[in-house]
Amino acid sequence: MLRSSERPRIEEWGSPRCRRALRGLLAFAVLPLLVAACGGSTTASSTTTTVSIPSGWKTYTYGKMAIAVPSTWAVKHDTNCPNAHVPGALLLGVPPVLMQCVAYQYPATVVTVSQITAGTPGVSSPGQKPVMVNGVPVYVGFGSPSSLEWAVPSLGVEIRGSGPDANRVLHTLHKA
Repeated sequence: MLRSSERPRIEEWGSPRCRRALRGLLAFAVLPLLVAACGGSTTASSTTTTVSIPSGWKTYTYGKMAIAVPSTWAVKHDTNCPNAHVPGALLLGVPPVLMQCVAYQYPATVVTVSQITAGTPGVSSPGQKPVMVNGVPVYVGFGSPSSLEWAVPSLGVEIRGSGPDANRVLHTLHKA
């Protein structure tokens, strides 16, 4: 049972003035937590992927993707003819109408990156699951030990590689 001296104190806690004071204290307690959660400092995303690129290789971009090749390779844009006196060629983009290429001086390894098309293998194959390459989902198409076909819808590209170094080059694929 309450004594008469305690009754005014209890009635005081229920007053509108006391409720406002409690709300103010609660706001001062919660406000710093909200500021800390919503802003303040920026940190790197934990989903950042480190790509291992061999020493002496250069990285090239095409749209949203990046890929690295040895610095001794030829890098050509908007062509399907890799003719060059070098060990490898990176072709970034292909022309709308494929050219007739001379059948000599082809590098041992050729990697071609082009925009994805409707009939790209892996993109239209129901149920196919991608493999992850440097944090990027890749649909692997049919190939052979010396040729590879990759569809990368998230980056809007398809990549074809042939030759002994194609696998190493394709595995440097990452987001630009």
